[in-house]
Amino acid sequence: MKYYSYIFKTVLCAAFVLGLSSCGNDWLEEEQPSTGVNAETAIKKSSDLAAAYVGMYTAFKGTSSFTDYYGANMFVYGEVSGEDMQYNKINGSNRASFYYYRIYTTADQFGVSNAVWESPYIVISRANHIIAVEDSELEDFEEAADDIAQMKNEAKVLRAYALFDLARIYGKPYTQDGGASLGVPFSTELIDAEAKLPRSTVAENYAQVVKDLTEAISSGALAEDPTPGYVNKWAAEALLTRVYLTMGDNAKALSTAEDVISSSPYKTWTQSQYVKAWDKNDAAHMNEIIFEIGITGSSDWTDREGIAYLYCENGGANGSGYGDLVASKAFSDMLASDPNDIRNNVFLPANGSNAKAGFGTARVFLNKIPAIGGVVQYQNVPMLRFSEVVLSAAEAAFNTGNKDKAAKYLNEIIKNRTSDESKQVSAATVTADRIYIERRKELVGEGQRWFDALRRGETITRYTSEDDRGWHDVLTQRARSYNRESKYALPPIPQYEIDANPEIVQNSDY
Repeated sequence: MKYYSYIFKTVLCAAFVLGLSSCGNDWLEEEQPSTGVNAETAIKKSSDLAAAYVGMYTAFKGTSSFTDYYGANMFVYGEVSGEDMQYNKINGSNRASFYYYRIYTTADQFGVSNAVWESPYIVISRANHIIAVEDSELEDFEEAADDIAQMKNEAKVLRAYALFDLARIYGKPYTQDGGASLGVPFSTELIDAEAKLPRSTVAENYAQVVKDLTEAISSGALAEDPTPGYVNKWAAEALLTRVYLTMGDNAKALSTAEDVISSSPYKTWTQSQYVKAWDKNDAAHMNEIIFEIGITGSSDWTDREGIAYLYCENGGANGSGYGDLVASKAFSDMLASDPNDIRNNVFLPANGSNAKAGFGTARVFLNKIPAIGGVVQYQNVPMLRFSEVVLSAAEAAFNTGNKDKAAKYLNEIIKNRTSDESKQVSAATVTADRIYIERRKELVGEGQRWFDALRRGETITRYTSEDDRGWHDVLTQRARSYNRESKYALPPIPQYEIDANPEIVQNSDY
């Protein structure tokens, strides 16, 4: 796509400062696109569309702080709500403690700074503006037709991504009640900013997500070659695989995953590639990375509030950060139980004296966003990987009764992560639990654990007694063990939204 070569040079800085905030009943931000110009006159040619397109990708990181969506909070929510990553209570900066302690009891306590709410709606709004543009009304439609079609279909993918996230955070898991419960409000149309939309059902949310993704995939307009920072056809299919698995539609999850596996240019990192390949400058990086948040420099990084800084130890071996999230002792021990597993080396041991005193020699600081020149904020942030697709294929195959395929796909991961051949499985020995454990080992830190537990109905257990507490803080009973039936399994919708829109029903217990 020709816009990729100059898009950051010409419009990115403007996109950062215009139209990034939203609150109250302006949550759909429908009156203005990212340029802050009236929607009826803003987009007259393909370059105007490109400016709105960059604004859409910018919102995917978050608002002006770039943290309330995939800049940080989406990863924090998905990880410390689980049991494999925890808040660093030894010397953390308190930036990842909220979800960990499960302390929210009212929407006010939940707080704007912690809620993954505002920015996904900004993404949806900007996508709506792009999709709604009439091609024939653009001055250069004929010469830029392919580029315009590509931007519109990428907008459908990101709109689906944002709606999917909102639905799986604020609505009950699809597999819990078939999507019958309340999800989130949404519109695919340009509506007045004063509109008061009620919550749709989870099923209605997912129907739109699937519609957007399948239309984009079948359009023929999405690129198939990898381009760092942008979604392509395979990113759409990888996301659709995740969606189908979350819905419990294993047959469709398997067929979609297998198309990525057999037809895309991606492949699994080998054992020798694995640790270094997380660096975007490594030759093997794009073998696995289907979609990532692109960081071009200090003008578009998430700086000290971003997920890279939260994973990196302060004064650690991988630059410097807050080190707010660390591996739990139970997970660290599980991973270390196979010393031949290369994934041990994507965690780093403590470097500072306080951290050493608390964690000893255990590898606890995740290094999946490695520093560039000593600065972790320069690294791209992985979003969709080939290994996740392969693991999803293994799980979906197992759930459909095809254990031969389940073993084949699971072994694709195992043989490229450990030199211990005895760890591989067969159709006779593959189990659901083994697939789940392998998924936890592979995707740790990528924001998936809590959502996997929700869709499967698993119980998260941090510890059961003082003997297995590890380096967890002393937690309340409700923070030690919980599942999707627990009282606070769903977070509250931010209070500012409830105040602005009386049509929105708050989640129960708040």
